Amino acid sequence: MFQALLKFARTNTWLAVIFCIIPVLIYFLVFKVIALNINYVAFDDILILGIIPGFEDADWPNRWKRLTELFPEHRLVFSRSIILLLHSLFGKINMVWPMIVANICWTACAFIFYKAFRYLRISLWYFVPIMWLWFSIQSFENIFWGVSSLCNFGVLLFVLSSLYFATHHPKKHYIAILFAVLATFTYGNGLMVFPVIGLIAWLMGRKKDFVITVLVTGIIAVIYFIDFTPITQNLDFSNPQQVKEGFLGYFGFIGSIATISAYDAANSVLMTAVAAGFILIAALIYLFRKHWILLWNAAWGKTPFTNPGALFSLGIAAFVAITTLALVYKRIPTDTFEGMFKGRYRMYSALWCIALYFGLLSLTSRPSLRFSIVAIVPFVIFLNLIILHSNFALAVNNRRMAIVQEFNARYNADWLGVKMFSMDQARFEKIRAYYNSEDPLAEGWNPRLATDSIPCPKIYEPDTVKKDGSYIVVNFEKDFFPAEKNYSDGAYVILKSAGHTYASAQTQYPVPLKTTIRRFMYFNKGAYVNFHSATVEPGFYRIYLLVRKNGKNTIYCTNKTWKEE
Repeated sequence: MFQALLKFARTNTWLAVIFCIIPVLIYFLVFKVIALNINYVAFDDILILGIIPGFEDADWPNRWKRLTELFPEHRLVFSRSIILLLHSLFGKINMVWPMIVANICWTACAFIFYKAFRYLRISLWYFVPIMWLWFSIQSFENIFWGVSSLCNFGVLLFVLSSLYFATHHPKKHYIAILFAVLATFTYGNGLMVFPVIGLIAWLMGRKKDFVITVLVTGIIAVIYFIDFTPITQNLDFSNPQQVKEGFLGYFGFIGSIATISAYDAANSVLMTAVAAGFILIAALIYLFRKHWILLWNAAWGKTPFTNPGALFSLGIAAFVAITTLALVYKRIPTDTFEGMFKGRYRMYSALWCIALYFGLLSLTSRPSLRFSIVAIVPFVIFLNLIILHSNFALAVNNRRMAIVQEFNARYNADWLGVKMFSMDQARFEKIRAYYNSEDPLAEGWNPRLATDSIPCPKIYEPDTVKKDGSYIVVNFEKDFFPAEKNYSDGAYVILKSAGHTYASAQTQYPVPLKTTIRRFMYFNKGAYVNFHSATVEPGFYRIYLLVRKNGKNTIYCTNKTWKEE
């Protein structure tokens, strides 16, 4: 029966097409229900939208200066240009629009993979794992973070395009260089693709292209670093702790897909990622075991190495390896080992897996491939779905966090979240006017009332009100707060004094996978809410529960108060 099933699959390409489309549909369905016209967590979007005021009135030298202004050590020309283009076309900004552009870039990366895959002339079934790896939601921060989406997804599109032309169209190496320039001015690590395409040209015996790449790299580097001012510390090699964290962080970054959840910071989980990183790197080295001597000869100019699929694999891996090295060097002193596992970094681990897979397709015999694909396809499908189950709730939580972040910025002139980004409330409101986000939590009442009293028809007492470390914790543990209209629905806690009105959203967790399968349910019951005490000014507060259901707010008294010292 199993053999008959395999034969049926091999002879029906349309089934492979369906399996390629399914992860894309899941991905964009998640996008549809989570994406929101709002400044995402942190105020990076607000800072980049600051390009709009005064840009049209500036002369061209000042326009270039504003486009290339460091943020914080990146020159985000692509992101700023897209924002300006959208504003020019529509006269306003909707923060979902840059997300759409960014996710089109992500989808275009899959098209680049397919273009490279076609050269292998093998069954479409071998492309199925690439689609399920690429269209997972583990990097959901990038999917929904307008400007960050443009940076991170845009740079990968330009990098992959550069590598594709360098390996599969060597006579058009100038196009590879052009995409490398675009990558550089999309995000800082885009500059790292220059040495990679230069090395590819050298290995392929194209010395002229190598020299041109070196010269262009020098010119672009001068332009990029002409007024460069580093704002972060570098890894201190005399500090054993930093060296240790850098070493482990390097492998953990590459193997971070193994954490499954984008935010699981348990030490055992992070060390699993470190082990996975060792395995992924060792697997690539082993895969090329019969070709290292050929690459060595090519490096010394003896015999060109012209396997485009293998070079594409190595090019992607080299770019990820250099990016990881740069990140470890720049981030370990401030972010430490745990900082290598930010949700938006997960795409590089998936990219390494795809590089490894392209190496497998390019260097493995057809009989071995036919044997391995039977295990690989179900494994990557399972991996994608496990990642979906673990991260969808986190994406929903982040949407609600973005809502309360804007709420707190609007109704508390001295809110720490705004001050941390060197803004005041007036500046925030000026930029917010360009995208005019909704303010769902303020519907039906006035958060600016100079009183700690809010009219509420019913009482809903919390199960927990306490201080836990740096957090004020208010939990409602016994009930479900389902989303009906959209994922802005849910439970929110309000801290109200005469001078301040703070909101915080519920944190929801998924039920175990077996419960999801058995009972067809996903979210666990309970609303777990916390405020970081540093963001709450000293004073006496009354605690309220705001339940948004089917797009309408109901505020409940809790008969609880909090005094922040």
